[in-house]
Amino acid sequence: MERALTPGDIAALIHLLGDEDHWVKEHARTRLREAGARAAPFLEDARSGDAEPAVRDESESLLDDIRLDDLERDWVALQAVEEGVALREGAFLLERLIHPDRVERQAVAREDLDQIVAGAEMAVPVRASAAARFEALRVYIHETCGFRGNTDDYYDPENSFLSTVIARRTGIPITLALVYLEIGRRIGVPIVGVGMPMHFLVARRTGAAYRFVDPFYSGREVSRGECLLLLERAGYEPAEGYLTPAPVVGILERMARNLTVIYQHSALDRELRLARRFVTMLTGEVV
Repeated sequence: MERALTPGDIAALIHLLGDEDHWVKEHARTRLREAGARAAPFLEDARSGDAEPAVRDESESLLDDIRLDDLERDWVALQAVEEGVALREGAFLLERLIHPDRVERQAVAREDLDQIVAGAEMAVPVRASAAARFEALRVYIHETCGFRGNTDDYYDPENSFLSTVIARRTGIPITLALVYLEIGRRIGVPIVGVGMPMHFLVARRTGAAYRFVDPFYSGREVSRGECLLLLERAGYEPAEGYLTPAPVVGILERMARNLTVIYQHSALDRELRLARRFVTMLTGEVV
């Protein structure tokens, strides 16, 4: 068993990140990554200090790796919890990976979300039909709370981060669907997410069928026929398989892939790399 690294050891290894010998540099990277949280403050100093450019770049990359290692452990732990909780926390994990400085912001978002749920418990009648409860929830989300689709800046990456959506009350279909799913789960209104290509929906079951709702446009109901027509117009086979409930991993993967498209078009290389690695963490696929 190797001894724990001292501050002097860590400083020496960080210096080796700029070594021209590939083996030396990779050995240093491995030891620092294994040190994890112990090495992070020193890497932060190297990343933002006056170290040579190669060391600064490698330090930033290593910090991302260490953060991803932590997130992967958190994601493994989420496999044992309720799907709805895993979905919410998975969305926060995605944001934490790309914006590690948002711990306090996410804490505020959680408090805000708790208040929104408390308001929904008051606004949605307990002794009513499933349809009436769903309609009351729709009105509460869009008319009382003011959640709406961001038609002004659809491709703003902030639309994909749950804390921003909760704070601004605007988002894209998939993150607004998360709001529906989280509130519905916590007040006992069954809702599923439907990963239709091009436009994410939510739905409630009515007998053997689903009634589809568009969270981007104030919860407008969308018929099955409209869904199939939208698929056909977008170049997809109008197949029923696109109108089935989406699993947790599928929803989170789609959120991350949405970000990869935005970051690629915006030439945000670091953010693009992290979003791709989130997809790999979820699916095992290297993208």
